[in-house]
Amino acid sequence: MNNYYTTDQYKDFVDDNENCRRKIDDNKVFAKSVKSGYSTDIRESSPRYNKYYIRVHPNRKLYDPFPLYSVSDNKNSFVDKICKSENTYREVTESVFNMYLNYLKTENVQWFNRAQRESSNL
Repeated sequence: MNNYYTTDQYKDFVDDNENCRRKIDDNKVFAKSVKSGYSTDIRESSPRYNKYYIRVHPNRKLYDPFPLYSVSDNKNSFVDKICKSENTYREVTESVFNMYLNYLKTENVQWFNRAQRESSNL
């Protein structure tokens, strides 16, 4: 089972960590964690989520669902808008993923800027 993260406006439910989530993967999902399998340690029976993805613009910058709060440059060229999908994801580290989830949860643009900065170093 994969986890799909969104904003408060589009949530189907809130998980134990107070993250807004959706039940299905659609155009209102901005981040997702993908289960890669179970641990080889027999004492650990819960699934691991060690692939993390964040939606990105065609220019590979992180998608900003709250553009009024940020000063990021999410403008796409005409070719990007016509020829490239807006629903692409980029694999990121767990720390970048957590920063982005904090942004989705709090709408604090500092989390977005940190996630953007860290993801550009990957």
